[in-house]
Amino acid sequence: MSTNTLAVLVLSCDKYADLWPPFFNQFKKYFPVDDFKIYVGSNSYPCNEPNVKPILSGVDIDWSTSLKKILAQINEPKIFIILEDIFLSSPVDRSLLQIASVLLNDNKVLHVKYFANPIPDKPCVMSGVGMYLRGAPYRATVCGFWDREYLMELLIEGESPWDFEIFGSYRTSYSDGFYGFMKPICSYVNMVEKGCWIPKSLAWADSEGLDLDLTKRPMLNAINGLLSKLKMVYFDSVIKIPWAWRISLMGKLRRLLITY
Repeated sequence: MSTNTLAVLVLSCDKYADLWPPFFNQFKKYFPVDDFKIYVGSNSYPCNEPNVKPILSGVDIDWSTSLKKILAQINEPKIFIILEDIFLSSPVDRSLLQIASVLLNDNKVLHVKYFANPIPDKPCVMSGVGMYLRGAPYRATVCGFWDREYLMELLIEGESPWDFEIFGSYRTSYSDGFYGFMKPICSYVNMVEKGCWIPKSLAWADSEGLDLDLTKRPMLNAINGLLSKLKMVYFDSVIKIPWAWRISLMGKLRRLLITY
């Protein structure tokens, strides 16, 4: 896919500006940056990393409003979105990147997850890719490959990224064209959770020699870290149940528990 068709958007905000240098240290090491135009979206503080185009959304009213303003300033019709606190830890699989480009050349393809979680509902004609059926929960995720105009239409001002992945997925129920890779496009490390440093991730960053300003945010405490792990275990267990069964079960429970 030509560079004037697909661009990369590093979605960020002013308060995470300290992550830009270490993020790009890893990103430029493992992603073919010379092949794509790269944008960094923030509020009022522009990213000055070399060969990066900053985009400003202005006052941070809410997450979805800022994202819509950022997307409106991008010319490329297809975009790959990644967050600034996701540090790459292995080279991007260029064969999967090429598959994403081929898929996005089809105007009916609206979104491709860079890692299929939950697992897609049916295989695709392309090896290593699955398709999400209409009505599937979590078929829309912030990160991944998007048709830019469709994403702009899908966003509703006032939503958080977590709202978007739940309610935005519901809004996609009338659209086809949602896919996901059966294996991750690369390995990565999440550095921040709920505005706090993740201790395990900091240990990894130290082994990589990354320079982080630890004064910018507090450390995730043990209790919150444990709760987060338990929630992820629960989530990963639940999504292994076919979503149609889950919806049917929830419907039966609602009817069983309803009272007048």
